[in-house]
Amino acid sequence: MSLRFNLLKTSEKSLRLGKLISIKNEQKIILDTPNCLAYTGRGCVPHLTPDNLHNIPLVEAVNVTLEHFIDVQPPPSTQFPDGIHKFLNFEEYLVFIDVRDSGNLKPVSNNTDKYVSVYTCHGVRQVMSDSYIEYMNIYKPDVFASLADKITDEVPSLKRIKKSVDRTLKWLDDALNNVKVGIHVFGVLTGHNNREERIRSAQETAKRNVSGFVLNGNFLGNTSRERINVLKSSLDNLPSNKPRLTYGLGAPEDILLGVSEGIDLFDTHYAVKMTDAGHAFTFSLDVKNDLDSSKNQKTINLWNTNFCDDTQPLLVGCQCYSCQNHTRAYIHHLLNTHEMLASVLLMSHNLFHYTIFFKNIRESISQGTFFSKAEQFFKIYGDGFKQEKQEKEMIDSSTIILKN
Repeated sequence: MSLRFNLLKTSEKSLRLGKLISIKNEQKIILDTPNCLAYTGRGCVPHLTPDNLHNIPLVEAVNVTLEHFIDVQPPPSTQFPDGIHKFLNFEEYLVFIDVRDSGNLKPVSNNTDKYVSVYTCHGVRQVMSDSYIEYMNIYKPDVFASLADKITDEVPSLKRIKKSVDRTLKWLDDALNNVKVGIHVFGVLTGHNNREERIRSAQETAKRNVSGFVLNGNFLGNTSRERINVLKSSLDNLPSNKPRLTYGLGAPEDILLGVSEGIDLFDTHYAVKMTDAGHAFTFSLDVKNDLDSSKNQKTINLWNTNFCDDTQPLLVGCQCYSCQNHTRAYIHHLLNTHEMLASVLLMSHNLFHYTIFFKNIRESISQGTFFSKAEQFFKIYGDGFKQEKQEKEMIDSSTIILKN
């Protein structure tokens, strides 16, 4: 199994265009970046069967969480002889495994030098470094994130932050020294909100033979701009030739800001969150300014009674299964009758739409129009961009976000 990252285009403003290529048993998976890994819960993309997922052609990779599988010991999934791809019916996808749930990172009891605490459906469990590596050698994912001492404290001490960096680096060394050939490791960057420790974590991790990097934006501020500003201390100290995956940035404006700072990969938990709320994505990177503000919404709420007799698809022109076969009125009806098909159709649309958004981002980078389109996006969908831009200019005058 081989994994390589080809950086096709960079710019002085941190934009990156690349390809993450996985080759296994003569099967090649190419993940164009910037892109997303499909979020999974309990080993499946929420609300979708494998057949549903196959109808979303731009999904090439999935993010699987270990803490969803270890409520009992030993985990039954580790008794399956053919690896995690076969166990989950994800043989056609690049499988990335992490320890904690990136979309629902719950605070748990403190970690120690020996283990990480995780939250399962049967309560808190502990994962030791050697056990984690053993699981990965059995699962044989394409890539996994090294064990990390992620901080969920609201106001951690400097001592706690330094300990987090030290533990995570030690566990990374354990993984690199003991993982089977052909399984690739992404190093997890820590340091919480301390700039010096984030730099140390990034620089030390970059010295190791990792295949990429994971940055966690959870618990680092209430706004996307605050999270990006903290993460930038790490991003600025990473080599350009390896991919960067980030959690905690999911809304389209978060994605645009993250891409502008050189982030390559995101997860899709935001699509799950909006599906669960009964919302359908309608935003676009190519939206035109329209006097009718109702057309300039990022989502529509299908619980709204205005849709009870609306015979339009969720989004006019969308090529997803839901929009090609069903109406807003029907999905509104399904929601009100608490029929599970409502979530299936909404998730099918939202995940399809999300992947198209990333495709449009890649095309705009290739064509040199990303910044102008992103600026227009913020103008159409809200006035938050001006504030974001002003904050960015004050914090880092050398880089002006969304400037032609």
